[in-house]
Amino acid sequence: MNPLSIIRQFIKGLTSDTEPGQIGWGIALGFLIGLLPKATLTAQLLLVILMALRVNIPMALITVLLMTFVNPLMDKLTDPVGYYLLTSQALYPLWTKLYNMPIVPWTGFNNTVLTGGLVVGFALMTPVYLGGKKFGVYYNATLKEKVTNSKFIKGLKASWLLDWYFKVN
Repeated sequence: MNPLSIIRQFIKGLTSDTEPGQIGWGIALGFLIGLLPKATLTAQLLLVILMALRVNIPMALITVLLMTFVNPLMDKLTDPVGYYLLTSQALYPLWTKLYNMPIVPWTGFNNTVLTGGLVVGFALMTPVYLGGKKFGVYYNATLKEKVTNSKFIKGLKASWLLDWYFKVN
């Protein structure tokens, strides 16, 4: 997929009719992915799951971007949670078994920030989804028209370069 096609799909996702639930799930999954270190197999698998589900992908990507900036503050919460879980004597046999499996070590589960991020992210998934769903109602009622009628979106839609490119392909 080339950059122009990605821009076109992003704009289509922002301006098309989407259900508030799809926006809510996009924001919730984006929040979870944003909490995690991105250079792990876990984050990559969550991105694949995000792309496979019927969620609003532009809202998810915006949320991942925003959470990436907030993530250093959240690490102060996720790191101690992950450290507690990874050093717990009761869970030691589980971590040993997982580490000795063929592909599981590549997920980065032994990273305190990733483990804590998964636990905190899943714990906050429902409230973030409900807030995202309320935002979806607000977005569809007021913001979608403003985004659709913005000079930037109109300029991209009227661009002869984008028009020419998609006629050629």
